[in-house]
Amino acid sequence: MKNFKFLLFNVTLLFPLFMFAQQTIQGTVTDATSGSTLPGVDIIIKGTTRGTSTDFDGNYTLENVKKGDVLVFSYIGFKTQEITVSSSTTINVVLQESLETLEEVVIVGYGEVKKKDKTGAAVKVSAADLNQGTLVDPIQALQGKAAGVSITKQGGDPNAGFNVRIRGAAGFAAGGDPLYVVNGVRGVDITTIAPEDIIAFDILKDAASTAIYGADGANGVVFVTTKSGKEGVAKIEYNTYVAIDDVANDLDLQSAKSYRAYINENQDKYSDFSDAGGNIDWQDEVYRTGVTLNNNFAISGGSDTNTYRASITNTDFEGVIDGSNKNRTTARIDLTQKTFDDKLKITMGLSGTIEENDYINYGSNEATDALFQSFQRLPTDPIYNADGSYFETARVYNYYNPVASLDQIQNERDAKKYTANLGLNYTFIEGLTGALNLSYLRNDSESTYFEPKYSNTIGTQNTLIRAGYGKRAYDNWAQSMLEGTLTYKKTFNDVHNLTALAGYSYRKQDWDGFLAEGREPISNSLGADKLQNFENIQLGDIESYKGERTDIGYFGRIMYDYDSKYYLTAMIRRDGSSVFGRNEDWGWFPSVQVAWNMANENFLVENNTINLLKLRASWGLSGNSNIDSYLYQLRVGPSGTSIDPETGNPIVNLDYYNNGNPDLKWDENEEINIGLDFGLFDNRISGSVEYYSKQISDMLSVYDVPTETNYSGKVYYNGGEMENTGFEATLMGKIFNTGNFKWNTTFTYSTNSMEIKSLDGGKYDLDYRDVGYISAPGIVGVATQRMLPKHDLGTFYGFEYAGVSDGKWMIKGTDNEIYYLDDVSQSDEHKKPIGNALPDFELGWSNNFTYKDWDLSMSFRAVIGHDIYNATKQVFGNPDYITQRNVLDEALDLDGYVGGAYQSLSYYVEDGSYLKLDNVNLGYTFPKTLVKGISKLRVYASINNVFTLTNYDGIDPEVNYSGGDRDKGEIYFGIDQYNIYPKTRTITFGLNVEL
Repeated sequence: MKNFKFLLFNVTLLFPLFMFAQQTIQGTVTDATSGSTLPGVDIIIKGTTRGTSTDFDGNYTLENVKKGDVLVFSYIGFKTQEITVSSSTTINVVLQESLETLEEVVIVGYGEVKKKDKTGAAVKVSAADLNQGTLVDPIQALQGKAAGVSITKQGGDPNAGFNVRIRGAAGFAAGGDPLYVVNGVRGVDITTIAPEDIIAFDILKDAASTAIYGADGANGVVFVTTKSGKEGVAKIEYNTYVAIDDVANDLDLQSAKSYRAYINENQDKYSDFSDAGGNIDWQDEVYRTGVTLNNNFAISGGSDTNTYRASITNTDFEGVIDGSNKNRTTARIDLTQKTFDDKLKITMGLSGTIEENDYINYGSNEATDALFQSFQRLPTDPIYNADGSYFETARVYNYYNPVASLDQIQNERDAKKYTANLGLNYTFIEGLTGALNLSYLRNDSESTYFEPKYSNTIGTQNTLIRAGYGKRAYDNWAQSMLEGTLTYKKTFNDVHNLTALAGYSYRKQDWDGFLAEGREPISNSLGADKLQNFENIQLGDIESYKGERTDIGYFGRIMYDYDSKYYLTAMIRRDGSSVFGRNEDWGWFPSVQVAWNMANENFLVENNTINLLKLRASWGLSGNSNIDSYLYQLRVGPSGTSIDPETGNPIVNLDYYNNGNPDLKWDENEEINIGLDFGLFDNRISGSVEYYSKQISDMLSVYDVPTETNYSGKVYYNGGEMENTGFEATLMGKIFNTGNFKWNTTFTYSTNSMEIKSLDGGKYDLDYRDVGYISAPGIVGVATQRMLPKHDLGTFYGFEYAGVSDGKWMIKGTDNEIYYLDDVSQSDEHKKPIGNALPDFELGWSNNFTYKDWDLSMSFRAVIGHDIYNATKQVFGNPDYITQRNVLDEALDLDGYVGGAYQSLSYYVEDGSYLKLDNVNLGYTFPKTLVKGISKLRVYASINNVFTLTNYDGIDPEVNYSGGDRDKGEIYFGIDQYNIYPKTRTITFGLNVEL
């Protein structure tokens, strides 16, 4: 009893001390500029997961806080502030707005620097500045946001990707897509990243910056950083949206009424026309309203020693053409762990994507091409016969019912993609860290294609429409990668800042696949699931492949600055690759960058207007190894069958695919870049201007060679030369920053010219290459462009239109004389440059507005001064086919004029300049007090592809102006060739929730 009383007595004495130690803190957080309160400010007890956030009125309460605890106040757009708890129970905080955008960190490859300290042409675009709404591909969010980065997509197919070019094409045959690096892992398929998981894009544009990636850097580098867990309480995010897709603009073909009226008006000429009695808009029959549903769920959190974030996203895209769909599910988890007194940091990431694709056939003029057939199908032809079967008639070659094709053809793909990465970062001593990164990527896909065998009555004959065809294919690809770096960072005497990096990279890629196909199925019911069901098997119907490539790199970099005034960066990489000839499988890629920040000089340091004024210059050499393996070898393969004259048995013929070339190596991209970065008025206005000149030499391409002196008529060789030059400007402004209203804007401007210097390096006497051939009925062997030395890429080449006379097309010759087109059409003598597909300049203008709880963003994009070859007008404006397929008004206007639709003619070259309002997004964030436990509740609506202002006469002026045929070593673009998936306009309604 005495002991109990003694214990009670001591507890009574200690109780006030306990109450003093565990106190409740409350207060209000306000904006230093406007004095208004700030809702949603995060308050965390440093070193713990405990915390809270301010309510709608900026007030907060945090219980069980001890004296000496450090409270961390953080809010987007404001400087983070730390306050140590004393005896006071009320802590009011005033947050300063963070205008130091130049303090942002920019990734530069195997490291990062502050934006104000960058020495190369690098740009960062954060999540808050990206396009919003429905994004088929994450790269779409970057469209129009970075000067010199052209992102285009021809049409709105959910299964098609975007065309991305950084400062133009970097070669003829080595591809043009940039290198993607996701959380430090090279080669990740960017479509496997959910847009909701992305924090920022960092882009390296000049060769001096991309040289750190050696032979992979010629087309630029795009870093993608995804969200990770943060110290504090668990955070749950849920994002969902539903989107409605409609065709933005269709082809203005004849209706049944207008078609019949024209035929009746010209009965003497078209008396043999057979009217099948239909009244069909065939585009309406194949188009539909597409619906997309997206759901994204994420949970994150952690402590001062470990963090985590896991997310899962499912998006179901329904295209605007019946049968075109994509369902994609992506899941990822990222973990970090610190140990050994925080000397060792372990990062782990695992992601998986499952994708199901339903394709439709388009892009040709074949029987199963749903778009071409819907365009050419006469509106007077019905869909069905009286008995419900599909109506077919033979008006012209390859004339088929597109509804039948969409209903009956199976074209599917199932894909699975995985990424796993492990990173170890260890601090040996202060300033010296080592990093080891291992990653494994795997992409597997399975494809199934089936066209049923069927016949249909046409007139009095029972004609076989399709013999039937089936195919199964399996494709597998894997990449294993190990990269190690050692980094030393030290400041000497407070003014000498040094960062030195040394590294090693090893990458192994393996791929294999199998294909089997057949024709004439015995039964349609089994589809392509049993290929033994097909009666007709030909040589080449069974194929398999297997290959590999290995790339090894050693690299080093030194970054030095003196007192943040004078900067020097030098780097070098030595790369070896198995895809090149044995005489040239290793190469050196050096670069140097210098900069001078005049704002820190004595004559400007006291200036209150100029915060940054930095002049930059760089030189670098990067390479391009994006070619197929084994091209340096003499390759042999089957080329048909014949009969052995001695035995009479069938044998397989072998032929040489290409000659060997042990000197085959990478393109070389040598680039000079001069830039100026500036920040004014506390960095409320900031930006940069750049000028670059890129000399591309030893361009990989394929050339024709005489078979008399070679095994094959083809050889891969380094020969071409090209020069890319351009100017870029970026201007960012915080126009208004009051408490209730804010307006941030970004303006980008860029030019790019790509002049061919040589096509073959003088070895094969190749004077030109005709490219951009039109494929259409009646048009055979018509090239719209010519690759010519001393001319820009994308040069349209043909006859200059000079009007019509006596029912004949006239052209203006190279001697400025007028000729009848028919008299010169079989000769090149009077062909000349008739336009160019390269734009004079591109513009981007993005705006973000906030007013209290409302937010509004809009993004404009313009491409000015380029030409488009309107092959759609040429094909469907041809009067020769008026009774055989549907036509544009153009054909009716030209009725009686013949011949012009069969040549490359300036008549079909149009100005393709346009201004687009790409995206508008309006959102409202509800007060936190509305629903207890919800820290953020936002609803929004957005419209993509809002409107387009253009004089172009086609469906849409956004034609890829940076494409080409990689397999043939050719570059052509700017051709609008009718069978393009229609552009869509999307309306999205979404919800963002955070707990």
